[in-house]
Amino acid sequence: MILLAVGFVSLLSICLYVWFKQSRIDESGDTLVKHYSQKTRYLALVGLFAVVLLMVMSGGGWYHQHKLLKNPVVVLVANFENPQDNKWGVTKNIIEQLRNALAEYEDVEVQALDEEITAQEGSKVARAKGEKNYADIMLWGWYQETDSHAQVTVKFEVLSELNSLPPVQTKPLTQKIAKLKSFEIQTQLSEEMSYLTLFTIGLVRYELEDYDGAIARLTKALEFVPDAEQAIVQDHAIEALYFYRGNAYYKKGELGQAISDYNRALAINPELAEAYSNRGVAYSDQGELDQEITDYNQALKINLKLAEFYKNPVVAYSDQGELDQAISDYNRALTINPELSEAYNNRGVYHSKKGEIDQAISDFDRALTINPEDAEAYNNRGTAYSDKGEIEQAFSDYDRALTINPEYAEAYNNRGLAYYQKGELDQAITDYTQALKINSEYAKAYNNRGLAYYKKGKLDQAISDYNRALKIHPEYVIPYFNHGNAYYKKGELDQALADYNQALKIHPEYAAAYNNRGNIYSKLGDKKKAIQDVKQAAKLYAEQGDIARQQKALERLKQLEQD
Repeated sequence: MILLAVGFVSLLSICLYVWFKQSRIDESGDTLVKHYSQKTRYLALVGLFAVVLLMVMSGGGWYHQHKLLKNPVVVLVANFENPQDNKWGVTKNIIEQLRNALAEYEDVEVQALDEEITAQEGSKVARAKGEKNYADIMLWGWYQETDSHAQVTVKFEVLSELNSLPPVQTKPLTQKIAKLKSFEIQTQLSEEMSYLTLFTIGLVRYELEDYDGAIARLTKALEFVPDAEQAIVQDHAIEALYFYRGNAYYKKGELGQAISDYNRALAINPELAEAYSNRGVAYSDQGELDQEITDYNQALKINLKLAEFYKNPVVAYSDQGELDQAISDYNRALTINPELSEAYNNRGVYHSKKGEIDQAISDFDRALTINPEDAEAYNNRGTAYSDKGEIEQAFSDYDRALTINPEYAEAYNNRGLAYYQKGELDQAITDYTQALKINSEYAKAYNNRGLAYYKKGKLDQAISDYNRALKIHPEYVIPYFNHGNAYYKKGELDQALADYNQALKIHPEYAAAYNNRGNIYSKLGDKKKAIQDVKQAAKLYAEQGDIARQQKALERLKQLEQD
């Protein structure tokens, strides 16, 4: 904004200079200053008008663009419709109570509209009047008297555009006239308005990524909730408050607090599918995969039409090997919404994990038909083609993924793997290095680059990359195995043995680690342990369906027994 102002001032100065400047000749006769023509001076005048117009237009645009960022947020209160409003002073008391309740907040201003908005005029007129007065929140409504009760209806319009805001309106209240006369109802109404206003401001802060501010205001809003027996509690969307406060805690990384708020939301409204889904995400981040899956399934049970929920269980099912269940879930999702590209993409991932490569490619094809700019689907299809040995097709897909998203570290890593398969090790190293420039914590890329260095005979560089992978991810079993291989090749058998031991501690079913450890024991002269390890390797290879490696292990076992 400062730069814009400087630009306006500079342009204005130039136009004024051209308009008013007369021609002159330096007395020495050496310098002639050109006289500006009448045409040029008229153009300067036009420029002056243009500057003024541009300032007006830019100022108005800036005002609207930054409305939510300015202080204060404006709450506009219309007169509540009733011929006897002057008698009861409902509107006056609502405004006074709102101002008192919000006095400590510098970013809120309560204003009176001094106009009624009837039920017949409705929300459209209310919103138009609110926007005309540059309000962020518009309160309007009416009340009617009977012989024994006053029925009050409050309407709450949020005029600022917020992605997280649910529609908030109150249902009719029923209170005894006696309470209205003692202004108890006005107090309760003003507390409701304070609650809704603070709730809305909390959501404004949430949208602006001011999560501390959001939590503070949403927490403050709870102080204005009426007694539990009041009918309006049901219309306060308390579960939504806990839901959004839980989201703010989640964004701050305070998972325990987030889960606690989602629990509260679900205690109030056990049918809030979004709360189950978000709690599942928080459980996932805590590593509680059983809880994660339970919550996702409950979300789906409540609302199957929210097919996007099927995107969430990918990691959970993958970690627990429930591939068939995952595929079944995506089948259900696609029955509900056949145009959900993410579901095709994710189902394709599970088919790939099961080794059903052609089915996986078919799903990725479908995802890309729906969304041709889905870089993830191109990357996944490239991996499937690579698994089939169709390397050129894989390269084509990785290239396309990187054209769509040049910062896609996984696509660089996978293209590096394809170059590795082709034996183009330098190209592979280049891609792995690019992946690591994008994501310096990418343990797989370090491991893969280490493999390429190992293949080139650069063992120290390979070991360095394996170490970096393990520093990032200490439970990543493959770098321990590869680390051991590099030390084995260097002749450092004790270090290699330690690496294979660690790999088997993490993954006791790692057949190749048993096989290689057996070779070390053989070199160290421990024939008994060598035979035990190679025999275990052959057994695991057979169980895992790797017949070729099983045969090699059996041949090695026979050789050991004969020595």
